[in-house]
Amino acid sequence: MLLRWYRKCIANGGMLVLGVLTVIIRYASFGYGVPFNRRVVTPALSRLFLLLCGIRVRRQGRLAAGPGAACYFFNHNSNLDIFLIPLLGLPNTRAIITEGIKNILPLHLCNLGIDVLYIPDSHKTQERIAFFQRVSADLRAGKYSVICSPEGRHEFKRGIAPMNRGVFHMAMAGECPVQLLYFDIPEESDPLEGVDLRSGTVTVRSLGLVETTTWQLEQLPERIDEIRQCYLAAFRAANPSSQCQES
Repeated sequence: MLLRWYRKCIANGGMLVLGVLTVIIRYASFGYGVPFNRRVVTPALSRLFLLLCGIRVRRQGRLAAGPGAACYFFNHNSNLDIFLIPLLGLPNTRAIITEGIKNILPLHLCNLGIDVLYIPDSHKTQERIAFFQRVSADLRAGKYSVICSPEGRHEFKRGIAPMNRGVFHMAMAGECPVQLLYFDIPEESDPLEGVDLRSGTVTVRSLGLVETTTWQLEQLPERIDEIRQCYLAAFRAANPSSQCQES
């Protein structure tokens, strides 16, 4: 019970410390400290907080997509992702986060510190369209890369959720490759939507780079299904005894 309380304090307190520190660096430097936050501060502190909870993170394969703008996709079914995304320290990469997270102060502070892109909620149709158009234009211009989950906002579960069309359309319109990242979180270490972090080893692996230059709009459902099948195969391989939920 005491250990469980300790890990919850690390998870909640760690994000608050990370948020306060990165916000101070950002605004004290008039914004010039954001790259330093992304490249040094958040990777180092995220790894430290996870280690304090007994969680080690290892990398498998080349995670960075290379020069130029790219879209990084990842499977999103655990609150551990809050630490895993900043821990990666991907070069010149902005995370796309649902705007509902603004209501959670520690997370909002951290997101301000690394200058994330807040995507409008799904019911704000026109605002979402304008958001994707703006980000696609920035990707074409090579201003930055983005990391996001094609599963979008959903209830966490052991499996791979259905995928949203928006980020695929964004990658295609942005004329940039998609780097597929798989977060392999053992079931015994997975808090799902909780903050009860448990010890174990998490592996972040590359599932490969997908070029989008030949994609056609009418073929987009097929491309989405191909990528989802890739994630489902990775989940089944990592969890042979688990019953994967597919919808």
